[in-house]
Amino acid sequence: MKQTIKDFANTTLLRIVNWGFYLIIAVSLWGVLIRFFSLTSFDAVDLSHSWKDTTGGYCTLSGFGVYDGETGEPVPQSVYCRLDKVEPDTAIIFRARSCYANLYVNGVLIHEDYNIHSPLYGNSPGSRWHVVSLSASKLPVSLCLEVTTCYANSKGLIDHIYLGSAQDIYRKVTFEHIFGFILSSFLLICGFVIIILYFYMRKGQTAGKDLLYLGLATFFSAQWLGAESMLWQLFIGHSEIIHLWGYTALVAIPTSYGMMAVYRLKGKLHTFSIIYSLVSAVAMIASVIMQLFGIMDFHYSLMITRILLVILIPLMVPLVLSYMKNDRQKAKKHIIFPLLGILVVCVTVALVKYILGSYDDYSSYVRIALLCFLLCLIVYQFQHIVTTFSKGMKADMLHDLALTDYMTGLYNRTAFNEHVPEYNHIIDSFSPLGIIQFDVNNLKKVNDTLGHEKGDMMIKAVADGLRYAFVHYDKECASYRTGGDEFLTIINALNADEIYNTCIARLKHYCEDFNKRPDLGFTLTIAHGYVLIKGGRTLEEAIDEADALMYENKRMLKGLK
Repeated sequence: MKQTIKDFANTTLLRIVNWGFYLIIAVSLWGVLIRFFSLTSFDAVDLSHSWKDTTGGYCTLSGFGVYDGETGEPVPQSVYCRLDKVEPDTAIIFRARSCYANLYVNGVLIHEDYNIHSPLYGNSPGSRWHVVSLSASKLPVSLCLEVTTCYANSKGLIDHIYLGSAQDIYRKVTFEHIFGFILSSFLLICGFVIIILYFYMRKGQTAGKDLLYLGLATFFSAQWLGAESMLWQLFIGHSEIIHLWGYTALVAIPTSYGMMAVYRLKGKLHTFSIIYSLVSAVAMIASVIMQLFGIMDFHYSLMITRILLVILIPLMVPLVLSYMKNDRQKAKKHIIFPLLGILVVCVTVALVKYILGSYDDYSSYVRIALLCFLLCLIVYQFQHIVTTFSKGMKADMLHDLALTDYMTGLYNRTAFNEHVPEYNHIIDSFSPLGIIQFDVNNLKKVNDTLGHEKGDMMIKAVADGLRYAFVHYDKECASYRTGGDEFLTIINALNADEIYNTCIARLKHYCEDFNKRPDLGFTLTIAHGYVLIKGGRTLEEAIDEADALMYENKRMLKGLK
């Protein structure tokens, strides 16, 4: 009865998850359809090309940036627009990027922008939307935009400036940007799901850390794309928070991709990935610290991040191809190769745009390239994630039973063989791995003289001792019963030596307490050998060396030369 309830719960959970994915896909498709096929008209007038400068000539709203020759401080610039009349319930809505904008109507200031005076947010409010209601008037109305740029080395921009019903303008702007907003939201959810499933799958040693960094890369990329979609700023305001949100995500993107490459690539590309990740991490930490302490605004340190994003191209293609070495994944080539082609073209165009100084155009190509890259990797990981997750609790329980030694409850030889590829991957990445071989002294003598019941008691005591010794390091250590009286513990941690010394001391204390029991009939002594490996040797060689050290310790405990 209980098993039937569990099966029903697992089936229901899988159905809910599947319907959740179907809902996300349906919403995404809905966003595409309403973006490209909506025939809805809006009562909103585009004023982008209706402005004149102080000389009376028509001008664009993308070149703001005049500074005082002596102080270097930005100087306000004014542009003008004349309206024949203003209907009731009319508003003017526009976006100001990297600049502050005040609006005058017939010479009267009716909307004053507020400046940012916090080192946390920097000098710019990012992309700030302005919504200003206008009073109805049949007389010609003169509008004046007074714009002050935020940075000395970039131009302020006014765009998406509309006149009309506020409701219609909101709908128009939303329809124009809904696709990017939904796509970023979808990727944000994917990032969360991948990170959560990594920790779920990690318990069974079925997920490498490249899955974790894929989740982080997806999450940060979605966070940046969401900020760039501009709808968060329109919906909730507080553009300076979204601005900070987008910048912090952007500076974290190179590091997350670099760490994924460290765990996937081999040879020279592995070395390049380590250097790239190190430089990216240092740049990320330095830019955040300088922003927080008001030393340098994100805007000025962003040049390094842009360069790192362009350099990312030597890692993108090999990263995707590293997943294609699996024969089962080759069927997806018809999806991957077109995405790779778009990726290479976009990054190449972005590089040319960057060299020519066309930063506005260049960033859009980088966004497309990152999206193609993420989709490539998600296509490969999705089947693995769904397959693992769909096993449910019943499959996990059966799998755990198959990997567990029936007498001691520790991992068995089968489990060790299953975990070997992950350990080899750790060794290939030159991360430290501690190997401890254990052996029970005098087990054969106890079996022959006291019986197998006492021998089994001795084996169980060793397993209990290992659990006691390593109880505080469950995440870093895994213990196996590899033979009748042979045990193996793997320490996967940077401080493996420290863990080894602490746990061996606890194991000795456990043996001393155990041997104080009355009517035991034997003395529990456990020989061991320890080796720390940091690349350069195979796992088998390290185990053989630990085994030799264990036998030396065994002879010493028996008092033999």
